[in-house]
This record gives sequence, C-alpha cells and structure tokens, in this order.
Amino acid sequence: MKKKRGEKKGEITSQQIVLLIVLIVSFAVILFFIFRLNLGKTSDAEVCHNSVVTRGSGVIPKESIPLTCKTSYICITKDGSCEKMTNPEIKKVSTANDVYDVLANQMADCWWMFGEGKLNYVGKTFNSDLYCSICSQVIFDNSLTMFQNGQINQNDFYDYLSIAKMSDQNISYLDYLVGLKSSKAISDTLKANNSNFGTINLDKQYYIMMGIFSKVGVVKWVAGGVAIGGAVALAVFTAGVASPLSVLIVSGVVGGGAGGYFIGTTIKGDSGYDYLSPTIVEANSADVDKLRCASIKTLA
Repeated sequence: MKKKRGEKKGEITSQQIVLLIVLIVSFAVILFFIFRLNLGKTSDAEVCHNSVVTRGSGVIPKESIPLTCKTSYICITKDGSCEKMTNPEIKKVSTANDVYDVLANQMADCWWMFGEGKLNYVGKTFNSDLYCSICSQVIFDNSLTMFQNGQINQNDFYDYLSIAKMSDQNISYLDYLVGLKSSKAISDTLKANNSNFGTINLDKQYYIMMGIFSKVGVVKWVAGGVAIGGAVALAVFTAGVASPLSVLIVSGVVGGGAGGYFIGTTIKGDSGYDYLSPTIVEANSADVDKLRCASIKTLA
C-alpha cells in the first residue's frame, strides 16, 4: 500500500499518545487501590509507604490520593505489662540500649514510610510552611527502672544513634536519619547556643514525628518564629558538616538562647524540599505547638 504524503514510518499518533496516557493512569490507579486493600499481606507501615510513593510519583494528581498512614501506639516495658495505654503494641526490653533501639527503629520506620526525603507527598501548592506526620505515640511503662531519675538523657540517646547500626543496612541510625557520622555536630551547635539535648521524661507520652517544609523551606518558617507560650523555636545552621543540616532549639526566653533545649533537626532532602527529620516530642505539648505544623498528615 502506498504511504500517504506526510506520513512518517514509526510516528506515534495523537490517538496513540492519549491511549498510552490512559493506560499509565489506569495502571497507577489499580496499583493504588491494591495498596489500599492491603489483603492482609502488608503491614501498616508498608501501606503508608506505598501511598506516599503513589502520591509522590506525579502520575496522578496528589489531591486525589489520600495518605493511608496510621499512627502506631507503642508501649516500652520491661515486665511485659502496660497499664498506661489501652491495647498498645508491646515492646519488651531489658536494658537501656534496648529502649534506645526501640526508639531508633520507630524513627527509622517513620523516615522510610514518608520517603526518606526523596518525595514531595504534599503537593506543589503549600498553604503553610510545615506539614507534620505523627508516626508513633510512645509510652514508657513504670517497670523501666534502668534510667536515673526516670529520665532518658537525649545526649546519650543520640550518641547511641551515631554508633548503633541498622539491622538491614551497614550505616548508623544517625547517618540514615540526618546524614551525620557523629552527634558531635549537633551537640556543638547546642553548646554554642547555651542549650542542651534535654531529657525524655518516662512519666509522659511522646510522639515520634516528622514533616515536610514548603519550597521556601526552613528560612521562612524561622522568620515567622513568633513567641508561643513564652518560648520560640530557632533554627541554627551547623557549620563544618557535609549535609545541609539545621538544629531546632526551643528557647526558654523569647528571642534569646538562655535555657534552650533540643527539639529536632531539619535536612535538605533529595527531592529539593526541607524536612523535619524524625524526632521525639512530648505528646500534646507546647513543643508540638512551637513547630507550627499546618496539619497532621496521619490517620489516628
């Protein structure tokens, strides 16, 4: 058959392009609903991760894909009991390092669930500066007697994060979470600002949470750091580290650094956005308010 004038061999017609787009979108939608069904074969963490990946893929408009991420409820206990929380996931421990390991794993799971800084799972149009997600709510059973004064020193905990290796990767938890080989860069920044790591009080409940900043990032968020309840959140950029890291400090004095304590870190992700790295913050506290999260992108 003679070719029509102007027709090129192998040329893709507009009708074929439309059909290809429909097939790609349909495939993505089918994958999304398979992830949502779960079918008893994937954990809640995997379901969350899959929804984040689907939402961040850019194939389907983000607004049409809900995040299917649930907050897990964890009780860390030595004797296996937990009187402070109804029907939690029990994590039985024997030593202080066991407690650190549970917390470290929860933080690593949180980072993995929300794409390890590689995905924008919120969208291009941000209405506010920071969107947070609560991955876990942790309670400490009264059988934990291995900590002095019933408190975990976060300096000791972050030292552990810098030493302990993740079970499935040959890197430390701290390296995985913020790209640091040592916690010294954080502690030096805190000292330089007359601040410290602070403590985790075993009598209180804590969130393990993270977040994603708008494209303008940490700078705009810090510029809006108005006093809340007699304190402000400050971002102090650390010097001499390879990663674009900042340390968030809560100050006990408005506009000053006296009596400040550590609340978390932020890091520039591969996606180009800044992220609040997984951090441990007292549940329903003023510290959560100081983060000024626009919304909590996690199901109860």
